[in-house]
Parts: sequence; structure tokens; C-alpha cells
Amino acid sequence: MHCQPKVACIVEFAMNRMPYPRDEDWIHPSNNRKNLQLSYARSAISQLSKGHSVCFTGPAPLQVAQIDEKTLPDHQKLVFGTGGTTGKPKRVIHLESSLSSAVDALTSRVGEESFSFVNCLPLNHVGGWMQIERAIRTKGQVFFCSHKDLTGQVSKSITQGKWLSLVPTQLHFLVSSPFACESLRACKGILVGGAALSEELSQKCRDLQLPVYPTYGMTETAGMVTLLDADDFLNGNSSVGFSLPHAELGLQGNVNRIAIKSQSLCLAREGVVFEPNHWYLSDDFGMQDQKGHWFVLGRLDRMIKTGGEMVNPAIVEKIIMRNPEVRECSVVAERDERWGEVVTAWIAPGNLSENSIRDNLKGHLQDHEIPKKWYMVDELPRSHSGMSNRLTE
Repeated sequence: MHCQPKVACIVEFAMNRMPYPRDEDWIHPSNNRKNLQLSYARSAISQLSKGHSVCFTGPAPLQVAQIDEKTLPDHQKLVFGTGGTTGKPKRVIHLESSLSSAVDALTSRVGEESFSFVNCLPLNHVGGWMQIERAIRTKGQVFFCSHKDLTGQVSKSITQGKWLSLVPTQLHFLVSSPFACESLRACKGILVGGAALSEELSQKCRDLQLPVYPTYGMTETAGMVTLLDADDFLNGNSSVGFSLPHAELGLQGNVNRIAIKSQSLCLAREGVVFEPNHWYLSDDFGMQDQKGHWFVLGRLDRMIKTGGEMVNPAIVEKIIMRNPEVRECSVVAERDERWGEVVTAWIAPGNLSENSIRDNLKGHLQDHEIPKKWYMVDELPRSHSGMSNRLTE
């Protein structure tokens, strides 16, 4: 494969401009996460600079061999795994052009000339790698750490003037730490995606005056295709913002399924090659208000059919999460001989009373929406990217 000169120059620059802080700048100097992440990034960049393709492998190995490389364009390819919240990650192939389109769109929207990130996400997921791409293409820097490192006394010096990208679970953990809150306020911006922000977490971030930018996107689109400005978020806007310049969103069918046409759309997913200007059908449904803001209301593949009634688990989770004692909640379907499926709630922490939570739901949910089964656990299981795995029996 041939590597274009401009790409080679960018890669050479990135390898010189992505240092990690000195040991004294880290809360846990003995933690080797930063060394592993830095090594991972340098190895990938080295392969790309040689014109090779890179396949990111996580807990579930991804095999490139199943796709005929001869049918793909002669450019660098990066293969990611989807978030895998259902436990079955799928392979997604991106080209250099789709990743650069995503970077250019974000740069255009926020007016940032140089992106420097504190990277707390795994690089084998698109949310982690795109921070590398943004730094490479805008002459920025990347610092690697665990999000838990941001709870230390000197963490503000790490985040000052930089961007941070988190999933809601990480953000929920950090806002409980005074030191982390100082670090978050020092950020230039905090991109939040991978799952919906709860009303409670959103309000806490507003109370703390955190520069949160809610986003919507997926592995197939190289991350975000919508973005809500931090000022709008702080003023109470609960949407995921407007579409970015490189993307167009639409709604399909009676269920308002979100369709996406984007210059950052992947080349292929699970062996299916997408044509240019392809409308990609997401598994999400949503709405757009009169001002153009987008709202993601739930996932089609999560809808529960119980006794002939349809239940949106996202709505049930939203109501349950209004209880201040509930830290996390996941509502799923469980097979049942009588009902076909029953609404099942997994709640953390495990010392809460099922009866007290159930009583709070009356008057807010219809009878068929109230969970029939409850599981109280200390912590919900997570995917490698930090998103909550959907629990099934």
C-alpha cells in the first residue's frame, strides 16, 4: 500500500507531539495504563505511517480476514469493534478520509485550531482513537490516564485548557469528587457520548458549571454526528444538539428511526460495503424540535413487548433514576412463559429497597411499564469502553 506524503508528515509530527506527563504529574506513577496506551498509539501510528492497515482488538478479537482486502480501496484502514453493549461486538472498517471528515466537522463547529486531549478511553474503541486523530490533524497533544486519576489533588494541572471525552458512567464517578470537579471545570470542553445523560447527572453538571458538550454518534460514523454547545447545555437544553457540518440526520417510518448520511460513515460493517451518500439506519429512534435540536429517545432493539403492550425501557430507566438513592439502572426484557417478556430492572447499589423504588413509580408509569422483576446489585457490568452492558438471563 502507498502512503501519501501528507499523511506521512502528519504521522511523523504526531509521534513527536504526543508525550505523556512526567511521573510527578500523575496521581498513580506506578499505574502502567499510560505506558500501555502510549505504546498502543505509537504502534498504530507507526503502522499507518508505513501504509498498513490497523485492526484494533479488544476483549472480543476481531478478525479482518473475513473481509476481502482486495475489494477495498488502497488506503490505510482502521478496524474497530462496536461498543458491544449486547455482548456481540461487530467489525467496522474506516478509511483515513472518513476519520478526517469527522475531525474537520468538529473543528469547524467549535472553532478549535488545535485539539489537545486527556484520553481516558480505550484506544480500540473509536471514542478513544478519535482523540488521537484530532491531535494529529490539528497539531495538538494527547495525555493518557485513567479517569480515576482525575480525583487527585494535582489533576487540575493535567486538564487545564485541554479537552476531555467521557462516557456518562465516568462523569457520574467524577462529579462526586471535589478535586475531580476542579479538574473538570479546568477543561476547555468535556465531550460526553456513548449513552444518554440522565436528568439528575445533567443537572448536577449544570450546578457545578462544567463545560459539558453532549454528543450523539456511533462507531459507524467515527463518533459524533451531533453536538450541543456547552453554553446551551448549561442553560438547560437537554438535547444532543444540532447535526455537525459533515452529517445529515433524518427520521424514517412511524417509529421515527434515526437515519444518518455522513462523510464520516465507515467503509464497511460486518462485510457490507456502504456506497457514498448511503443513508445509514441506526438502531435509535428520536425526534427533532422546531429549532433543529435532536433528541434520542431510545433504542429500537431494546423495546420490550409484554402481554401485548410495548414498553420503552429508556423511559422506565429515566423515572427510576429520579430516585436520588439509585446510582445506576438498567431495564431489560426477560423471557416469561405467561407474558412473553417481562420488564426487568437491575439496580445499583444493592442495598436499596425494591418496595420503596416501586412505590415511587406509581403515578408516573403505567402498570405494564412497572418492572415485574428486580435485581439489586452492587455494580452493573460494563463493556470495555465503560458503557453499561445490557443484562439478560
